[in-house]
Amino acid sequence: MYEVELKVEITKEEREKLLFVLENKNFIYSGMTPLNDYYIEGQESPYGGYNIKRYRQEDGKVIYTEKTWVMVGDTPSRKEDEHEVSIEVFNKEIAKFPNLIKIHKERDWFSGIYDGLDMGIMIDSVRFDHSVSTRYFIEAEVIVSDENKVKKIRGEILKFLQDLLDKPEIKEAHSMFSMALNKK
Repeated sequence: MYEVELKVEITKEEREKLLFVLENKNFIYSGMTPLNDYYIEGQESPYGGYNIKRYRQEDGKVIYTEKTWVMVGDTPSRKEDEHEVSIEVFNKEIAKFPNLIKIHKERDWFSGIYDGLDMGIMIDSVRFDHSVSTRYFIEAEVIVSDENKVKKIRGEILKFLQDLLDKPEIKEAHSMFSMALNKK
């Protein structure tokens, strides 16, 4: 499976507005979840970004995720593999990485259909150790099984975010791991 996503940094005011706008566009709000992400490994990918290994505490569960950048034609795309692990495995594994990167965020979840695409929308509120205040991000994501559709879907997500944010151009944000590591 390919995780086709775009993340954009937004202002606090844009965040507040989007919480209402998305519901008016028939996206279903499924609540806010506090997330604790523990990045145990990150290596630069030749295709941009970082290949990462992460544990996430969410709703009393722990999810282990590996995200790897691959080229699909001429489009960098991310493959994702994740599964739930026990709290015992989590505690044992993170103890091996005293220099891990931990990020706490609060995530508002939306889901809906846009131009026939089953899309997940996440709005994150994040306080990085290096930031003076909370920062906000919107991420639109579509899971794709057919690699031949990755580039087209990425274009659709870009169009969706441009329309949603009412901006003719948007700048994609770095990954959370990259921002924490490089203090961006």
